[in-house]
This record gives sequence, C-alpha cells and structure tokens, in this order.
Amino acid sequence: MVMMITAPQRRLLVLLSTFFFIFSIFYCCSRLAALTVGPKTVEEPDPVPQVELLRADNPMSYGMYNRPTYDGIDLIRNLPSKYIPTTKNKRRLVVVGDIHGMLDPFEKLLKKIEFDPETDHLIAVGDMINKGPKSSEVIDRLMEIKASAVRGNHEDRVILAWRGLSSQQGVAAYLDTEDAAKQRGEAEDLKTARSLTEPQMTWLKKLPVIISAEPMALYFVHAGLVPGVPLPQQDAWAVMNMRTLRFPREEFRKKEIEKKRKQAEKQRQKELEKAQEAAQQVQAGSNQRRSIPEEAANLHAHIARGEPAEAKSANAASLTDEDVDLERTNPDRDIWLPIDGHEGERWTKLWNKEQKKLPGPDRRSVIYGHDAKMGYQEDSYTFGLDSGCVKGNALTALVVQANENGGWKHSTYQVTCKKGWW
Repeated sequence: MVMMITAPQRRLLVLLSTFFFIFSIFYCCSRLAALTVGPKTVEEPDPVPQVELLRADNPMSYGMYNRPTYDGIDLIRNLPSKYIPTTKNKRRLVVVGDIHGMLDPFEKLLKKIEFDPETDHLIAVGDMINKGPKSSEVIDRLMEIKASAVRGNHEDRVILAWRGLSSQQGVAAYLDTEDAAKQRGEAEDLKTARSLTEPQMTWLKKLPVIISAEPMALYFVHAGLVPGVPLPQQDAWAVMNMRTLRFPREEFRKKEIEKKRKQAEKQRQKELEKAQEAAQQVQAGSNQRRSIPEEAANLHAHIARGEPAEAKSANAASLTDEDVDLERTNPDRDIWLPIDGHEGERWTKLWNKEQKKLPGPDRRSVIYGHDAKMGYQEDSYTFGLDSGCVKGNALTALVVQANENGGWKHSTYQVTCKKGWW
C-alpha cells in the first residue's frame, strides 16, 4: 500500500527545507565574516638585541705552535728524590746556565765550586751546544758526571737537523752543500749534528723539556713558562724559545680604540667646517645690521680659536671615555702569547706577579737560561742563568743546598769567559 502525501504535508516539508537552506547560508556567512573581518591579535617577537663584538672580544686561547714533531719528545720529568738536598744527605744541586760548547770555562766553573759527583748533582738548563768550539766535548763531560739537563732551542734544532740528515739515503747526507744548508738556516745545526756521536745524540734526544723538583717547589726549563698554564699543557716550543709575552686581545683593543679616535676626529673636523660656514653666514647677517644670537656668537668664538663647539667636543670626549672604561673592565690580559723576541712584556715579571697571588704552598720557582741579553737575573720566584759566556761575558752556576730550617738556600758562582779564546 502506497502512502500518499497530502497537500498540507507537502507544503510543510517545503517550508522546513527552505528554512534549513536559509539558515545554513546565514550560518556559513557569519562564520566566514568572523574569520576574515574580526580583529586579529598578532604577537610581535621580542626584538633581538644587537651586540657589536669587537675583534678583541672574540674567543682566544693558548694553543700549540706549528713545530715539526717526532716520536719520543719528553715534556716533563721529575728529578729523582735522591738528588734533592737535605741536611741528612748533605747533597748540593748545581744548576749551570747556557754553556754553548765552552768547555774550558765550564771546567773552570766546576773547579771553582769544588764539584764532587759523589755528593753534587748538576743540572744544565739547555743550550749546551752550538756557537762555541767544543759541543761534543761538553756533552761528553756532562754524560761523564751523570748530569741532568733540559732541552734548549739549540739542542732541539740540532736534533731536527739530525733527523733530516738521517732521512737521507747513502752518502746523500754528506753531499748536501753548506750553501744549501746555509740558505735553510741549518748550517751550524748540521755542523754540530755531524760532530756528535750516536750515544751523544741519543742522550740529547732523551732530554726532557721541563724538569720538576716538586719537593722543592722548583722547575728547571731553558727559556720560560707561561703563567697560569699547567705543566702538561705548556707548549714545548714556548718553553724552549720564549723570552716575553704579548697580549693579542689588549693589542686589538688599542687598535680599535685608536680607530674610533681617528673616526671621531674626522667627524669633529667635518663639524668644524660646518660651524665655520654657519659662522660666516652669521657674520654676513651682522653686516646687514641683524643681531647675532648668543649661541652663534659663542660658536664664532670657538671657530676663532680653532676649536669645535663645546657640545660636539663633549660628545666626542664621552666616546673616548667609554672606550677607556671598556678597556679597563675587559679581561684583555687573560690571553698571553709567548714569543722569542723582546717586544713583549718579560714573562718573569708576570710569573712573579702571578705567584704572589697564590697561597704559599702553591707557589713555584723557575730556574732558566736562554736570555743572554738580560744576563744573570734573580727575582722572588725566577732565576735567569744565561750570562753570555759565548759572547765573552760569564758562565754562571746556582748552587742549592738544604738549610737548618728545613728549606733551601742558594749561592751564585761565576767565571769570566773570553770571546773567541778558542
């Protein structure tokens, strides 16, 4: 049986459908209007502060030198305890400066201090060879008395020259002309290397760069140590070659301050020229019987004296003061670069200064050579023993022995040398 929809039902169905259609259109339009027309809140990102880093503010660190490397280099060696002087063993430590092949003054010095291999132990602070006439004989004598020594820059150079010499095949090592070696800066090193025997070269190769006598709070090196750097992190090249320290961050800062000063001076010059033009215009107006404002008159007075306006000068001065404050508050001397020249600040000065900041038990003294230009030097925590024997000055020994208070005392001995006496 098929149900028939009556006319009133059909009209109601059409009415409901029409209402639903109109409502759907209205709802969709209202939602679209809310999305596109209504207010929209947008969160602005926080502005990123712009920080201008100067070259002096870039990260810096103490690194390694580009030095030829080879197997077996010994950075640190402890001095055997049997050599530490005590009131009981009555031993002495005899520390000798740069000998440089000067055998005769060396023998004279040993005689002067009454050196006894049974009760004395000798430590040479490097540069025992080269320059003087008897490098091989000096090494023989040191080996004979069972001396300790540290590697100096001259030993290091001779070892490197020997390595290059040994790498050549057959007789090629001895066919290398002196002129070619001279051009490479190796003539003296090769000459010394050829004069040494295999046992002597082996003895040199085994020398440490640093000898540590911890019971005495004492280090032995050839050239120096970088303050604040632990012994295992010291650079071998620096320990054998350094004389002074430079401060790259401080140098960069000074250059940047000078650059800003010149820029400010240039800007002041431009302002001065503009002020002169303004003063000329004011003067022209005065000739036409117009009053000169007080500010312009003050400006004109500055121009007459060749000075910039006071306000501008103050701005420039504040820039310089800011730079000075920046220089003072930045740790520009935290990075120290060791160099072999005298252009920087003496490492010994900084070493002594840093040691005095430490508690007593943490302080260390250093005995070194290398710096013949300065001669014998003695400070609170550093002793320089290179007194330029090979240049005709003196050969120095520092003799250390125990005192009755449980500490140590030292005496200095010297013999005169004659340049060219061989």
